[in-house]
Amino acid sequence: MKRPLPTRLRMICFTLIGLCLVLKPGAAVSGDHPFNNAANWGGTGLLEIPNARVLEDGTARGGYAEARPFKWYGGGMGVFPGLEAGFVLTELTNIEALSDEYGNYKDKAIFAKYQILPESRLMPAIAAGIHDFTGTKLFQSEYLVMSRQVYPFDFTLGFGRKRLRGDVTAPFSDSVGIFGGVEVALHERLLLLAEYNPIEYEKDKQAAVPEGADSSFNYGLRFKAVPGVDLGLSYQRGEKLGFMAHVALKLGEEIMPKRPDPWYWGGYGEPTSRPLDTRERLQLIRDEIEKAGMNNVVIHENGPVLTAEFENDKYLYNQKAAGRVFRILFFHSTPETRTLEAVLTTRRIPMLRVSVSREDFDRFVFGKTTENEFLKRVRIDLYPEKVVDQAHGVSTERDRKPDYAYGIKPDFDPYLNDPSGFFKAKFGIKPYGSATLWPGGAAYARFDIPFYSNISSSNEVLPDAVRSDSWLYSEEKNYYFEKILYDQAVKLNKRIFGRFSFGYLEEMYAGANAEVLAFIGNGSLAVGAEGDWVRKREPGTWFELKDFNRHTLLANIFYTLENADVTLQAQYGRFLAGDIGWRFDVGRTYANGLEIGFWYSFTDTDDFKDSYNKNYHDKGVYIAIPARILMDYETNDKFSYAMAPWTRDVAATVQHWQSLYGMGKNMMPGSFSADIERMAD
Repeated sequence: MKRPLPTRLRMICFTLIGLCLVLKPGAAVSGDHPFNNAANWGGTGLLEIPNARVLEDGTARGGYAEARPFKWYGGGMGVFPGLEAGFVLTELTNIEALSDEYGNYKDKAIFAKYQILPESRLMPAIAAGIHDFTGTKLFQSEYLVMSRQVYPFDFTLGFGRKRLRGDVTAPFSDSVGIFGGVEVALHERLLLLAEYNPIEYEKDKQAAVPEGADSSFNYGLRFKAVPGVDLGLSYQRGEKLGFMAHVALKLGEEIMPKRPDPWYWGGYGEPTSRPLDTRERLQLIRDEIEKAGMNNVVIHENGPVLTAEFENDKYLYNQKAAGRVFRILFFHSTPETRTLEAVLTTRRIPMLRVSVSREDFDRFVFGKTTENEFLKRVRIDLYPEKVVDQAHGVSTERDRKPDYAYGIKPDFDPYLNDPSGFFKAKFGIKPYGSATLWPGGAAYARFDIPFYSNISSSNEVLPDAVRSDSWLYSEEKNYYFEKILYDQAVKLNKRIFGRFSFGYLEEMYAGANAEVLAFIGNGSLAVGAEGDWVRKREPGTWFELKDFNRHTLLANIFYTLENADVTLQAQYGRFLAGDIGWRFDVGRTYANGLEIGFWYSFTDTDDFKDSYNKNYHDKGVYIAIPARILMDYETNDKFSYAMAPWTRDVAATVQHWQSLYGMGKNMMPGSFSADIERMAD
């Protein structure tokens, strides 16, 4: 049992910290740096207590810490300015799980912290946070905390509930406790820390330290080995040595520098040696735009307007592709040309039109005008239903051949929290190919080639399982077609689109899907509906189907916060297992194209007869990695991966190759305008 300090001495310590918090700092305050480091569980703090510091927006951190019997595997990220969120797995080395195969007891938790006020010369940083607020809630806590730099010191004082209450209560409430600490920057790479840890371990639901801590004070030393890598040693609970290692990185930064574009289409060069007639000149423009990586290129000149219709098959950002096309149009235009126009298409369906005068584009590219001024002069609108009018003027011929694309997706398929083992995974590759056959119509196939899989489960397969038996499709080295399908998109008018597909839609289901979606205003808001009728596939076979039919009917609403690059999605309706309710998705896209998000569901689970699904909320995180961040050249390929607790049947949906929102969101005026500066890259 811990030996508590006399109450008077503890209150003197908290009073001194409180006085430091309100002092006006003598040295310049530099935000949360260098004290926004990882606590044991991966969130920003000292050792066991949080502080009011947060990770910078777009910074992700992960790592490991231990002070036995606790081991922590976790990390967090700066989701938005001031908001930090993360995930931690806590392993109790002295408590065995119910299943021998599972090993030690493990518990998952989600945490979040919001910095209400950043530090200023008059005010300390103030943050509120919550830990382990869903699921088993073994280590649940809530807190309000303040931190103040008086460099090289950083003082922290907080008020906590639940697990952070402790035995020193606040004067205003018996249910609120006090915690605090100090961190000292001995050197820019070496920090010393001490904290008062209020946790009464003997009161934990899983009491890994049933006798309680010998001391409420923890001490640590943190060493910044190289930029982004932190190592730490600690002495915790008056009896245990601890260790931690964490790695942080900026998600929005480029990893590989890109090779410069060829001069003949990346910028300005020498004109051709001989005069060309109009058709020869348009054909030359088409050839150079195709060299730039565009497809389905049609060039049209009607008086003073020079238009390029094209599909971007190279760049992750349509703005950059449009900038390349405009450069080529500008270079090969004539003195009579007044307006340059780019028509961006998807699957040969014209979507977005961008028009600008030749003079305004020239001024923008060479930095003679600001983005805001350029936005006032450029016209960005949804393209009408019909394609470029070739009845007047001169056009190049339209290419009628199918467009082929292919590649290989590295595969990583993790499964968590099965009684037979906490972590199971499959590794391999998935070669894929697609062909655009005609406007809106495409065929797609992807083949699964696993190299390794240890996926298995001791769970009983439920007779009506729609997703909880997904491990059956991955438990061995099964080589099979994951997808073989035909997908047709149609443009009903310039804002409303439809799509239907049929075939082997994913690894578990074959059938048909239909969708309709309408973009509203500048495209930031979209509403629609979709439905599936599917039959389950037979595991371990290529094309056999079970006598097991299901259907979905879901309403969708999307909203994009363009300035923050955040997309919100809400779905309501009937999911694959018949449960009715909501599924929410929040995704954030960074400057280099990396996308990270999470989902959470609320559905009526009363019809589920098993405890495995009843009252469950489906949840997980995902990441979409653009291949370009690992390459020295441009490509618009993206590979998506998701991680969730062991798959259940709640709020299950059919996985689709493409959605209307995914096809159209980056073709909307609002999205294009938000990153207009990329045209000048």
